[in-house]
Amino acid sequence: MNVFPFSNTWRETILFYRFLRHRKGFGVHSPFAFSFITKVIDERCGYYSYQDIELIRRQLIHRGNSLAKKDIKRSHGELLFRTVNYFKPKKLLQIGSPAGIAALYMTAYASDLKALVLEKEPLSVETTAWSLQKYHSAVKVCPGDYEQTLPAALQELGEVDFVFFQATQEKEKNRFYFEEAIKHIQPDTVFFMEGIRANQEMRQLWTEICYRKDVILTFDLYHIGIIIFQPRFYKKNYLVYF
Repeated sequence: MNVFPFSNTWRETILFYRFLRHRKGFGVHSPFAFSFITKVIDERCGYYSYQDIELIRRQLIHRGNSLAKKDIKRSHGELLFRTVNYFKPKKLLQIGSPAGIAALYMTAYASDLKALVLEKEPLSVETTAWSLQKYHSAVKVCPGDYEQTLPAALQELGEVDFVFFQATQEKEKNRFYFEEAIKHIQPDTVFFMEGIRANQEMRQLWTEICYRKDVILTFDLYHIGIIIFQPRFYKKNYLVYF
């Protein structure tokens, strides 16, 4: 039985589209973009943190907590770790945290951080707090609806260096989170967004973000979008195979 929900022709189109993306920096002329693609996106070196974080995921699953399976997949988590390790942000914000696994990947690279994690579901708040306590105590979990906690968190941080959007796959809600967060950026701020092709609405939102004048560089990894606001670069959207 063919479990793929589309026709073979549509599947081949998707695979061909992904194959046309930049691989290992080929065809990329910007020194910064080439460096980011080769040293971050395409890097496959292991870090000790990966095993430690995945051990916590396995412990949660062993305890019967299904939220650990809904959190960031390992390959995306490792990319998140490499991204923050590359840019070295000091003020980080995560919107949405099913089990704290992504929060660990986001903050494991250093201890001298100010990191806030927002989550509205009580069980996810409890699970995230448990995961962070097992590994990293410097992260503050902020429970409650994002419409209230996000403005308060941004006010507490002042300017944000890094924002990870993991909260929802609803276009208008993500638009609200994006518009709130962008009020607190500085030139070196980086946004990391999951689920940019989760549905048609999210694909539309991602396209709108790429065309914004205040968005300079975007790296489209098919399921993940990375956004850079540094005005010294030329505006460009890079499609990268990941």
